[in-house]
Amino acid sequence: MRIFADDYVQVRYTRIFNDKVSKDLKILVIGDVHISDMVSFKKIDMIKKRMLMEKVDYIVFVGDLIDRLEELDNKSSFFKLKDLLLFAVSVAKTFVVLGNHDYIYRKSARTNLDKIRDVLNSFKGVCLLDNKVYIDDNIMFMGYTETFDYYNDDKYNFKAFYDDFLKHDLLYKKCDVPAIALTHSPEFSFDKKCAGLFDGYDLILCGHTHDGCVPFGVFNFNFGVISPKKKFFPKNIRGVRKLHNNYIIITGGVVKIQECASKLLHPLNHLCPVQMDVVTLSFLKGINIKKKWY
Repeated sequence: MRIFADDYVQVRYTRIFNDKVSKDLKILVIGDVHISDMVSFKKIDMIKKRMLMEKVDYIVFVGDLIDRLEELDNKSSFFKLKDLLLFAVSVAKTFVVLGNHDYIYRKSARTNLDKIRDVLNSFKGVCLLDNKVYIDDNIMFMGYTETFDYYNDDKYNFKAFYDDFLKHDLLYKKCDVPAIALTHSPEFSFDKKCAGLFDGYDLILCGHTHDGCVPFGVFNFNFGVISPKKKFFPKNIRGVRKLHNNYIIITGGVVKIQECASKLLHPLNHLCPVQMDVVTLSFLKGINIKKKWY
C-alpha cells in the first residue's frame, strides 16, 4: 500500500469543444518535472506508465523539465531526462517548451539558453518549440519561451512579455486546424494586452504554478495556497478558466516543492500527487472536467 499522496498520479480529464475537429484529439500535458536527485526513478516510471496508458495523439511538456540548469551536468539527472523524453517520443509526437528553471543557473542567476537547447535538440524525435510553430493535418502548436526579464522581478514583467512576444513571428496564422499555444507561465494572462496576443488561439496550455500547492489536489477551484512568487492564497493559478474567446489550462505538475527550495519545505511534496492533464478536443458541445487517481 502506498502511503503518501505523491506516490499516486492524479489526472485531470478535460473534454472541450472545438469546431475544427471531426474526431476527438487527445493531448497529454505534463509540467514541472523538476528533474534532480530528489525526483526518483520510481517517479519517472510513474509518468511513463501514464503516457502509455492514456493512448494520446500528442504529448506536451510545458517547461521546467529540470530543477536547475546545473542538472544537465549531473549524470543521473541527465539520464532521467533523456529516458523520459525518448520514452515519450516512442508513445506519441512529443513537444517541449522551456520554463525558467530550464535555462537559469540558480546560484548565479545567469542564463544559458543554448545549453538546454543543444541537449533537447540532440534527443531524436523531440520537437523543441522555442519560439516556433508546428502544423500538421490535425493541429497547430505554438511554443513561446518567456524571457528572463519577465520572471526576474518581485512581480511578473508584463511589458517584457508583450514586447518580446511581438519580436517573434508567432501571431496567429489562419488555419483550418485547432491552434494550441504552449508556454510555461500563465501569469501573463492577468494582463489584458498580453492575453490579447493569444486571442487567435483556441487553447493555451501551461504550468509553472505547481497547482498552488493545494494538498491532495482537491476540487477544481482556481485559487491556490501559495504562488511561485510566495503570495498566499493567489487567485486563478490552477485549473481551467475562460479567457475572452478561448480557455487556459494550467497543469499541476509533477513536483510541487523543488529541490532548490528550502529543505524544510521538501516534506510538503508528500501531501500533493503527481499531476497531469489529458485534454480532449472534441466535436461534442460544451466542456467536461473530471479527475482520477492512479
